[in-house]
Formats: sequence, C-alpha cells, structure tokens
Amino acid sequence: MNSSYYLFTISIIVFIAYIISFFLSRISIIKKSTHKKIWNSLLLITFLVSATLGIILVIQINYKLDFPLLDKILIWHVNFGISMSIIAIFHLSWHLKYFQNIFKKQKRKISSSKITKFQEENIKSDTTTIKSIDKKLRFSVIVLGITSILTQIIFLREFMSFYYGNELVIGIILANWMLITGLGAFLGKNINKVKNQASLIIILEILLGITPFITIFSIYFLRNIIFTVGSMIGIIQILYTSFLFLLPFCLISGFSFTLLTYFISSKYNTNFISKIYSLESLGSIIGGLIFNLFLIFYFKTFTSLLLIIIINFIAAFLLSSKYKIKLTKYVIIILSIFFIVISIKFNLDYLTKSHQYINQKLIFQKDTPYGNLAITTQGEQKNFYENNVLLFSTNDITANEEAVHYAMIQHNNPKNILLISGGISGVINEILKYNIKQIDYVEINNWITKIGKKYDNSLKNKKVNIINKDARLYIKKTSKKYDVVLINLPDPTTAQINRYYTAEFFTELKTTLNKNAVISINLSSTANYISDEARQINSVLYNTLKHSFKNIIIIPGGKNYFIASDKKLSLDIAELIEKKGINNEYVNQYYIDDNLLKQRSDYVLKNLNKNAKINKDFTPVSYYNQLLYWLSYFKSDLNLFAIIILLFLILIVANLNIINLGLFSAGFAGSSVEIILLISFQIIYGYIFQMTGIIITIFMIGLAIGAFYTHKFLQKATIKNYSKILFTIGIYSLLLPIILLMMKSNTLIPVFTHATFGILTLIISILVGIEFSLASKIQMGNTASVTAKIYSADLLGSAIGALIVTTYLIPLLGIIKVSIIIGIFNLLIGMVIFMKRHNRTQMTQI
Repeated sequence: MNSSYYLFTISIIVFIAYIISFFLSRISIIKKSTHKKIWNSLLLITFLVSATLGIILVIQINYKLDFPLLDKILIWHVNFGISMSIIAIFHLSWHLKYFQNIFKKQKRKISSSKITKFQEENIKSDTTTIKSIDKKLRFSVIVLGITSILTQIIFLREFMSFYYGNELVIGIILANWMLITGLGAFLGKNINKVKNQASLIIILEILLGITPFITIFSIYFLRNIIFTVGSMIGIIQILYTSFLFLLPFCLISGFSFTLLTYFISSKYNTNFISKIYSLESLGSIIGGLIFNLFLIFYFKTFTSLLLIIIINFIAAFLLSSKYKIKLTKYVIIILSIFFIVISIKFNLDYLTKSHQYINQKLIFQKDTPYGNLAITTQGEQKNFYENNVLLFSTNDITANEEAVHYAMIQHNNPKNILLISGGISGVINEILKYNIKQIDYVEINNWITKIGKKYDNSLKNKKVNIINKDARLYIKKTSKKYDVVLINLPDPTTAQINRYYTAEFFTELKTTLNKNAVISINLSSTANYISDEARQINSVLYNTLKHSFKNIIIIPGGKNYFIASDKKLSLDIAELIEKKGINNEYVNQYYIDDNLLKQRSDYVLKNLNKNAKINKDFTPVSYYNQLLYWLSYFKSDLNLFAIIILLFLILIVANLNIINLGLFSAGFAGSSVEIILLISFQIIYGYIFQMTGIIITIFMIGLAIGAFYTHKFLQKATIKNYSKILFTIGIYSLLLPIILLMMKSNTLIPVFTHATFGILTLIISILVGIEFSLASKIQMGNTASVTAKIYSADLLGSAIGALIVTTYLIPLLGIIKVSIIIGIFNLLIGMVIFMKRHNRTQMTQI
C-alpha cells in the first residue's frame, strides 16, 4: 500500500469519531438528530472536496495542463475519497432496512410498541421444570451438545494440522464456526410454519452424525486438488476453504438448536429457551469430558467420528420409535452398518494423512499434546513434520554443519552444550566433533525423541542427556551453566515458537550461561534480496538480542544465523575451522570465502532497521511480522482486512436493539477472552493442542451454570441487571492482564497455574451464560424468533471477536492492550444499555 494514501489511518480516525458521536447520542448527551447532522455535513464536505479535486485532475489529463501541486492534489483527492466512502457506509447502515424491504415481497409492519418496548411473550414464563420434558427429547438436546463440542474439538485439531499449526487458524475456525452456526439458528426463526417438525428433527440428527465424518475425509482428499502441492496457503484461502468445509455441519447444528427449542417450548407451552441452552451446554460438557478423558488417549480421529455417528443415530432411532416413523428406522440401520464396516475394513486415519505427503511414504503419525506428528521417508532421508510443518530432515549435511559450527567455533573450549530441538536431524553428531563434556538435548515433544531413537544412534551416546520438557520452563528451573546454546527451531510463525525469540526468553537464557558463552538462533535466509517484511523480521530479532547481549553477528547461509555473546565474535569462519582442525564437508576453508561472507553479513546488517521494536511474550512483534511476511506472498493487506471487519462491526452494532447489542458484546468478550487465555497458555507452557479441548469444555460448563442458575445470581430479569453483567465483564477484562502477568512471572507448580486458567475461563463463561438467560427473558416474543435472534447475536459477537482478536489485534497490539480494549468496549455498551433502561425495561421473575 502506498504510504501517501492513509487508508488505515483515516479509517481508524473516522471510526473512532463515529463511535464517540454514536455513544454520545445513545446516552442523550447530544440529540440523535445532531449526531446525524454532523455526519451528513461531513459526507457533503468530503464529497464536494473529492469531486472538485477529481474535476481538476480530469481537466489536467484531458487538456494536458500544468497545474502546480498536482501530486498533492491527487493525494488529497484519494484521501478525501476514502473518508467519503467510510462515512457513506455509516449512512448505509442507517437506511439498511429500506434496502432490505426493496427485495422483500411484502413489507413487514412494525408496530410502535416494538420500537418503544419489548413485546409481551405469548407463552408462559419458564415455571415448568426441565424434568417435565420427555426423556427422548432431552436426550436429543444433550446429543446436540455432545456432537457440537466433539466435532468442534476434532475439527480444530485437524484444521490446525491441515493449516500448519498456526494459532491464527483457531480464531478463523472458531469465527467461521460461530458465524455459520448463528446463521443456521437465524434461518430457523420461521420454523413454526413447518408442519412435520418431529420428522425434521430426526433427519437433522442423522445428518449431524454423518457430516463430520464426511467433512474430515473430504478435506484431506481434496487438499491437493484445492491447493497446489507444496504451495503456501494464504489467510484468504484459509477463510473461505474452512468456511465451505464447516458450512454443512454448522448450518445444521444452528438450525437444530432453534428447531428443538421451539418444538419443546411449544409442546409444553413454556419458555424453555434458557433451559434448552443450558441442557445443550450440559451435552457439550459431557462431550468435552469424553474427549479429554477418553477419546484423546485411546481413539484415533475416525474412531471418534464413528462414535458421533452412533450417538446421533441412537437419538434419531429413539425419536423415530416415539413418533412411529418406520422409514427412518431402516435408513438408520443401513447407514450404521455402512459406516461401521468401512471404519473396520480401512485404516482411514492412515489413508487420509498419507495423502498429504506426495512422493513420500508415511511411516508414523500420531496426535500428540503439541500437534500432529508425522514421519515420512523419501529415499534414505527421513522427514519429521509437526502440523504439516517440516521440523527437520535427516542427512541434510549442510544445514546440520551450519547450525552447529558457526557458533561452536566462537568458543575456545566448549564443554557443556544446550541444544533446543532438532537433535535427530544429525546435529548431535556435528557437536560430538568437539571435545565436549555433555549435551543437554531439550525436546518438548517426547514422541520425537522416542521415535528418533529408532533412526538416530547419536541419541544413545553417553554424552547426550535427553530432556523432554518445555525449554522455557527448563531454563527457569535449571542450575546448570552452558558454554554454547544452539536453538534449532523454525521461524516464529506461531505463538508457540515465538516464545523462543522474545526478550524474556533471552533474559532467562542468560542466567544459564557461563562467562563468554555463545548462543545461536536462526531465521529463514534472505538470500541476495531483503524484502520489507524480511527486513523487519530480522531487525526485530537483532534488536531483541541486543537487549541481552553485547555482540551479535549475522552469518548468511542456508539460513540467517544470529550468533550472540558478550565476548568478541569473529566472521573468519573458514580460518577458525582450519585452526581447530574440524573435519567438515561444507563449513570449511574450501567452500567458504571469509571475505565474501563478511560482505554478505555487512549487507544484511546495513539493511536492518535499528529502530525496530523488541519482541516480547505478550507483545509478539516477530509473530506479527511473520504474519505480514506470509501475507506478502499473496499480496494481502492485513490493514484492509481489519478495516472490512471494523465496518462490518459498525453495520451490525447500528442495527441491533439494545438486548441483542448486549448479547453481541458479551459474545464478543467471551470468545476474545477464550482466545487470549489459549494463547497465553501457549506462551507460558507451549502446548495449546491438547489444552484447547479442556478450555472449550470448561467454557461450556460455565455457560451451563450461568444459563441454568441465573436465579441464584439475580432475582429479576431487568435491563438494569442486564447492563450490570456487561459492567462485570468489562471489569473482568481490565483485571485479566494483571493476573496473566502474575502467572507468567511466577514459577508456581503447573497444577496451580493450570487451575487458574480453568477458573478464569469458568468466570467469563458463567457471565456470558447469565447474559444469555437474561436476554431470553427480557426480549419476549415468538419463541422461534427470540431464540433465533439472541442465539445468532451471541454467536455473531463471538465470531467477530475470535476473528479480529486472533488475526489482527493480538499480533499487532499484544495480549495486554487487547484485553483492555475488550473491557472498555463492554463498559461502553453496558453504559448505553443502562442509560436506556427506563425506556426499554421489561421485568419477569427468574
């Protein structure tokens, strides 16, 4: 993007100005008419200026006249045009219903009572207990919850592997999941017009059972058709492909919730919205516990998917018996036999995963707490993949020699070596060329070393001490001192890897170093051209290392190797290798020209930005720059993506009534905090893959508690209480950074910090559950319509929160600032709702 055109800056300024004006009008500090006059005037001004400048440019082009300040006129024309376009979108949001009615066959009549207050509910309050509902119907709701959570966890794990393990994928998948589910729920608002609802429930249960199985099978077999083999996958591709893959299941799931809620509520003439919500959440809890305590340890992916088919078929069969629908019974039996037979006859997990590795033979694959580990062979070479990202390959002599010798030859007499990851590639054999005392090889994933021992005899050497721990935690607790530290990791493309490239990590690492110790860390090679994105990535690492070490040299090779120490370092690599008498095939005096190496090193150093920010745990600058670097391959603009989401957010907020606005805000906070907690856990402990299911399960427990026991927390369902919950969510979000910083700085027993993450998840989810329950009671009306609207508002807020927080806000601003923004947003929405309570209060007993 040309820096002369301030697309992002103008959009942010106009957006903030509009939000301020909007809130001032909502809380009656200025009149609504004044708010509109301001923006009508601004639209006119930007139009006149942009149009006038445009005419001047047209005249200049047509008649080839020489105007002074022509370049500035063009810039002003574009910038005023940007402002006009943004303001025009606000105007569109004011009149959206007009355009909607154009495409409708009949215009809906909106009564004045609907505008000034919430409609009276046309069915009784939920005084009937949930136990009065038929057991088979209750079972169907619980099965819906079990199916949703199991499918969500399995999809998250598989998509994480499918899309290279980037935490950004979690946000995109959750956003698409909730967006489509909300759409499905909204589509069910007219379900009262469907005659045979029982049959429809049964059909949907059958589809819910088989859709996850078919989806997972399809994504692996379609991968090499949708994407070019070996190509990178961009953020836009992740967005639309995951959307399409999730579409069938999530639409059915959301629609089923509205259908079951309306069917049960109308059958018993009782408002069961919050009860069905809590019952579905109970199913999610059961499903989460089944997965985390049983399936994750004993079942492979397709066996778990078969279990989903079986429980849904049981629910459908029971309802078929209740409503005496024989045909569906036979369909269920035939489909059950079919899926059981193919699951037994074929190793579907192996077939699907092996399809990803073209011209390679898959010899091992397993879902570990840190991701999907796969090992392939290609001739004599073995390749180790984690979530489809190549960790290392054996027999890559050049890479192994560079990873070791550039750092080792800088030390006069290295004895104790710390190796972080990548030991199986052949690196250990290179280290053993020196007269060392011990190698402490730290690998967080014990399956890598367990399988590696079968293929690499160097791991059995007496000088090698294998430590299966997170390197960050090991460094914090160890009392050992090292002469050389070799950090052999991929680029910081994920929050998990980024934690080894931060100022905090280097500070902790320095406490384990002897005097004159040397460390080595690397980034992808910049070759002979350094792009803007690559410059920033290398600059951030250089400046971050400078924060802890006096001397740093960069050695360009197969990668850019950053060698750091407090002692003087040398770029005379060939000379040092010859002096020490190290016998190498590549890193030696015959292949390396020291003068040429110095020239290349100087070129990289001269191109660095000395003012680049320092990478920190909770402000992952390197992660953000890697994201920009990734997007640069697809000519994608992250700022433009964020602006589109912000404008979409404005359109939504402007068209929601205050109840749905509150639920949208609570859903936004709930999913955002969930993402913050997951990534914070990743930063502190480094294994989000397994924790994802646990956090999601705890979140569902909180939703169930909040929705089911609202009456224990509040006596009446009023808008005043409704706004109080938003205030509480806002305060929680503002306090969250303090707690996270305390957990990161403390060296408590992991069980305590794990429990704290669970408690933090539980608190926010209980608050969201209470808010949903209150909304179902305050916003009265047709059960199907109310269910569809509040459920979709909740999920829409959750979707936008998950998407924008993961893909943009956390990489750009960091976890602390994002949490504060969420808190302020909820406090503002709560204040607007509180100020409007006199006009829109509708009370019922809880």
